[in-house]
Amino acid sequence: MRTSGRCPFRIHPVVSDDPVRPPFGNPASGLRARHHGRVLTLEAPLVTERLLLRPFRSQDADALYDLRSRPEVLRYLYWPPASAQTVRDVVAERLTMTKLAVDGDCLVLAVELAATGRFIGEVDLSLVSTDHSHGEIGAILHPAAQGHGYATEAAGALLDLAFGVLKLHRVTAQTNAGNLASARAMLRLGMRQEGHLRECVRFAGEWHDELVFAILAEEWADRAG
Repeated sequence: MRTSGRCPFRIHPVVSDDPVRPPFGNPASGLRARHHGRVLTLEAPLVTERLLLRPFRSQDADALYDLRSRPEVLRYLYWPPASAQTVRDVVAERLTMTKLAVDGDCLVLAVELAATGRFIGEVDLSLVSTDHSHGEIGAILHPAAQGHGYATEAAGALLDLAFGVLKLHRVTAQTNAGNLASARAMLRLGMRQEGHLRECVRFAGEWHDELVFAILAEEWADRAG
C-alpha cells in the first residue's frame, strides 16, 4: 500500500474539541482533533495498540531519507532515490499537512513504535471528493518493520478516522500489482479488490500494473461491531 498519489508531499469554525478513541487504539488515550462535519485538524498522536501515528517533526528527516533510499521500498513507489536535501524539503512541507478540509487535502503522519519511539514509516489519508464522501489511504513501512501487522494496524486507525470522524462513505487504496504484502494487508482490513489496471503507470522505462481496493462505511462498521 503506497502513499496516495494525490498526496504530492505537498478551517472551518471549530465546534468541538473531543478526543477520538479508535477501536484499534488504547482506550485511555486517543486522537485529539478539532472537527466540524468533514473537517479535521490533528492535534495529538493517534495511539493504537503498538503504534503512534503523529505529525512529522523536522528530526524525522534522517529516518525518512533512510526509508526512501532503499531499493526494496522504491521499486513499488515510482520514485527515484531522493537526496538528503530533497527529503528535508519533503519533511518541511509535511509539518503543515495535519488538516483535512477540502478536496485534495492530505493528512500525512509518521509511524513510530510506541514501545521504543523508532520511526518505521508513514501513512496518509486524502480527501478525494467531499461531494462523494470519498477518501484514499496509503502506507509505506521500513522493510525491517514489515511482516508484523503494523501496516494493517496503522491503516485501520486511518479507516476509523475516515469513517468515524470524517463520516466518509467510501475509502480506496491502490498498490503496485507486484506488492503482494500490500495487497494482503488491504484484504485483511476487509477491503475488496475492485480493479486491476493493466500497464497504467510507466516508470523508469517499464509499464506497471496497479490494483485498486475499496471499503464502504457500513462494511467497516460491521467489522468494528
